[in-house]
Amino acid sequence: MDHITVIPSKRFVEILQELQNAFGAPDSIKQKLNEKEDCSERKINLTTHEIKWCHTKMRERGISERVHELLSESEIVLPKYEPPPRNPELEARIQRLRFEQENREYRHMTRSVDASYGQQAANFGDIGKEMKSINKQMVSGAQYLLSIVGTFFAVFIAGGLVTSDYGVRALVATVSAVAVGLAEMFFIIREDLREEDKFEKKK
Repeated sequence: MDHITVIPSKRFVEILQELQNAFGAPDSIKQKLNEKEDCSERKINLTTHEIKWCHTKMRERGISERVHELLSESEIVLPKYEPPPRNPELEARIQRLRFEQENREYRHMTRSVDASYGQQAANFGDIGKEMKSINKQMVSGAQYLLSIVGTFFAVFIAGGLVTSDYGVRALVATVSAVAVGLAEMFFIIREDLREEDKFEKKK
């Protein structure tokens, strides 16, 4: 700040007028002193150059007072504080944080409603798991039947290379199909037992 605003004391005004009469004050001080006769309520803006001029001329005039004493006796008018404009990025961040806080409060208030929705979603999820289990069992059954039928026809056709007796070929093919069926049944049952064991552990 290169100037101060003061309401000068009576003594300060007298000294300024004395300096003006003796040395011819700068035009800025002269204009301020001549604005009106009543100087008790006048606000005067003094620049640093004008204060230095007063200090020098008071010394030359032999005045015992000093400028800082006259200023302390006067009333200094401080400038009104004006906050700087807010940073747009900071303002945007504050708005975003406020929006997130409002969302958190909203989720907290609707927590019980969301819980019921979650329960419904869980029920739909259980139905989906059951459908997957049914599909898996159907695929396993189809594979089981295809394995038995495929084994029967494969052995029956391959037996034609060894013998032309249909009875022997059918008997060997049937025994092979039953053996494969029992083996497939064993693996299916073992897999089901493992799935049930995993399900029990999850509970």
